[in-house]
Amino acid sequence: MKFSGQDVTKIFRALEDGGVPVWLDGGWAIDALLRKESREHSDVDLIVPIDSLGPAEAILGTLGFQMDNRQTNMPTRAVFRDSAGLEVDIHPVTFNPDGSSIHIDEDKSDRKYVYVSSSAGLTGVGVIDGRVVRCTTAAEQIRQKVERRYSPWAPDRIRADGVSADLRDIISLLEVFGVGEGVGRQTIQTVEAPLTDNEVVNAAEQFRFRHVASLCAQHTELTARHAELSARHSQLTAQHAGLVEEHRALRARLKTMRKSISWRLTAPMRWTAERMGIGWSKLRTH
Repeated sequence: MKFSGQDVTKIFRALEDGGVPVWLDGGWAIDALLRKESREHSDVDLIVPIDSLGPAEAILGTLGFQMDNRQTNMPTRAVFRDSAGLEVDIHPVTFNPDGSSIHIDEDKSDRKYVYVSSSAGLTGVGVIDGRVVRCTTAAEQIRQKVERRYSPWAPDRIRADGVSADLRDIISLLEVFGVGEGVGRQTIQTVEAPLTDNEVVNAAEQFRFRHVASLCAQHTELTARHAELSARHSQLTAQHAGLVEEHRALRARLKTMRKSISWRLTAPMRWTAERMGIGWSKLRTH
């Protein structure tokens, strides 16, 4: 059963209106980024916080979708189907304080592993059937296809023309976004010698190299800033130590003065001034 763009926006709008945070993932997220339907879809992949799964199930129930207990495999996925055979595949995530998200995924050997998406990975904005939707970014989509534990050459990933669906998606995203969001493909340059004879695989690897290089540059910048702040901290610490020593010396002088004979002899005069409401500094000026 073909999933239409109208079906996607109907589900997306219902979840949003019901207060459920939701992002498009997978094939529909790619089409949202490309702003066109690149192929037919048999389902829609959604990212939803795991603590919002209950409300999401209730909302989908009002649209005729029921949980498929045979396909649901928590905490990896929750699958919902309607009477027409449409499928909604929810990927539950847990958010960290820094905005990154954790998804418990599963490889082809049924072994679960942790997949972490950065906070930037869920900042994508796309369009489906004329409606603006939140989705994973192009960079996150490519990263998923490169780093998740499944093969782009698995039988279920190969289309009728013999081309891998994942590698074709990478090509489409690179043609529009290049190495980073908003960068044209013409800006892609070879970072190192090609690793394989496959241009698409090499392009994906170049993306990873560029991403790592960008992170290294940020790390160098932050390290330099940290060194600058550390030097400033050392300077302020030295100033603080000097002020503490000066304060200690002044207290020692005050203590010595209060033990002096002249201080004791002037005590009656100071007490009288205090009773009359005359400050010691005013008394000295008269």
